[in-house]
Amino acid sequence: MQIELQYGKNKVYLDLEESMINEIINPSDMSPSQNPELEIKNALKNPIEGPTIEELSPKGKSIAIAVDDITRATPTNVLLPTLLELLRAAGARKEDIKIVIALGTHRKMTEEEVKEKYGPQIVEEYHVVNHAYDDESQLKYVGKIADDVPVWINKEYLSADIRIVTGNLIPHFNAGWAGGAKILLPGLAGEETVGRMHVHSASTTPNGLGMKDNPTRLIIDDFAKKVGIHLLVNTAITRHREIVKVFAGHFIKAHRKGLELAKKIYGVKVSGATDITITSSHPADIEFWQGLKGLFSADIATRAGGEIIELTPCPEGISMAHPKWIDYLQYGTSELKQMYDAGEIEDFVALGLALNVAHIKEKHPIYLISDGISEKDAEKIGFKKFKKLQEAVDFVIDRRHPKSKVNILTYGGETYPIIE
Repeated sequence: MQIELQYGKNKVYLDLEESMINEIINPSDMSPSQNPELEIKNALKNPIEGPTIEELSPKGKSIAIAVDDITRATPTNVLLPTLLELLRAAGARKEDIKIVIALGTHRKMTEEEVKEKYGPQIVEEYHVVNHAYDDESQLKYVGKIADDVPVWINKEYLSADIRIVTGNLIPHFNAGWAGGAKILLPGLAGEETVGRMHVHSASTTPNGLGMKDNPTRLIIDDFAKKVGIHLLVNTAITRHREIVKVFAGHFIKAHRKGLELAKKIYGVKVSGATDITITSSHPADIEFWQGLKGLFSADIATRAGGEIIELTPCPEGISMAHPKWIDYLQYGTSELKQMYDAGEIEDFVALGLALNVAHIKEKHPIYLISDGISEKDAEKIGFKKFKKLQEAVDFVIDRRHPKSKVNILTYGGETYPIIE
């Protein structure tokens, strides 16, 4: 049987005996809204336990809208025009509206990426700014949460009279699900805040994929309570990036309501975990900082001790913004925790994600197919690299057993396997 998998913008094909396949795990096909603009308007006019735009009384007030970056699938270029139209109809002036790109600790977006993500007209007519997580002059400290997580937040966002967040509802290995207040933490937080949160997350819930109220989500929500969000607007979309439904209102209540639908799309029932799982990290594949997401869905779909084969192009390598990460990825969980306790860490964010990956490496051998990661670097971080997917699969099947069952994740970067 020939199986098609996404590899960046290309396709990769794999031949596998049908009897060996346990499940081909795809997000569910759900019909998109026939009128996305109307769907957005209806959500904003009927918010879930939150104010309408009219009730926010935007006339004469400064407004900050947090939007996610190029690594996220939110259809912001569809969402923003309708949101801005309703704000202006309620009296807001263009010059009082600021769009803040919630980069977290990712690299800054290029001018071309900004236009593509938000729409050229939006970029022309509104003030769009990149968040700088490592510039203390652009941040404000407003207290602590979870004992050791300082609340450093983007100053421009915090100073606005009306603070709006956008985002998209898909599974996430730290927060359980993306969307909600996650756009503030890590999106608009300072470096130490993001780092401490990631270490806390990896230490309490190494793989929190699909968990609704895990410890990380509770930290994120506490962070947002300190900062303040007046209105949330989140999308639930198909795997083809089409809007199914929009949820607006209170940043916790509307988010949790949206998860009921998101789980129907991205939560996929699987008959059992297997000895071998093949995962494409698609659509999280710009660099391994994103591509690692395919490992967390595969971790759930694979028995302890079973192998994971990951397909992830990573054209920007392992991580552009976090060069220390490759060093941390060489260590196991106990060594990383010792380094953290000894104060030997330069990049807390990279350490947190290294801890997450280490937990998976200690359960599963990992095989990598990636044009963007060299064989030397793959070996350095504890993965065995193959040039072709078929070679990797044949090697693992021969090594395990010719009758081993295989799970295949076609959208590993955003699928939550639910093992029955």
